Amino acid sequence: MSSDNVIEVSRFVKSVWWLVLLRGIFAIILGILAFIWPVATAVAFVWVFAFYAVIDGIVNIVQAVSTRKTDPRWVWLLTIGIVGVIAGVVVMIFPVAAGALALLVLLWIVAIWAIMSGIFGIPAAASIASGGAKVLGIVFSVLSILFGILLAILLFTTPQSALIGLIYVLGAYAVLAGLVLVIIAFQARGAANEALRAA
Repeated sequence: MSSDNVIEVSRFVKSVWWLVLLRGIFAIILGILAFIWPVATAVAFVWVFAFYAVIDGIVNIVQAVSTRKTDPRWVWLLTIGIVGVIAGVVVMIFPVAAGALALLVLLWIVAIWAIMSGIFGIPAAASIASGGAKVLGIVFSVLSILFGILLAILLFTTPQSALIGLIYVLGAYAVLAGLVLVIIAFQARGAANEALRAA
């Protein structure tokens, strides 16, 4: 990559690093709320997930479109965004979370979304140049896959317990994922600043 391309990519990263930071902060807030108000979180889970998935999907789509000229693997990020938006919209269309069956269907959507997001996130993270950000991105994707698999196992074995246990699992997952995203955001900003100073 030429020095001009490095400067261009570094300027872009410096201008959008806060989007990743916002995703991390939003996930941490969601996780904390799950621990503080588990019952209220269970009632509001459908809408919280829907808005999170849509916002997260839009952020991924914006990042993918913005990096399509500099990152040959931008299509992976775009796919993650589209899957997130579709999952969120499906949940908004069917908000009948009061019934156990509807809630279980929505939880399956969450499990599938988490697994797909993690699967598509690994190659997207692998395309990041920075070693630290790449590792954290892969860790985040693997955590997403593990969360989806754990939820699917709970739904198969003890669906009633899954409804209650999910709140705490979701809270822990959201806080951990949010912290990883916050670290990635600051590392990306630092790497971009260093590259611009060196240029």
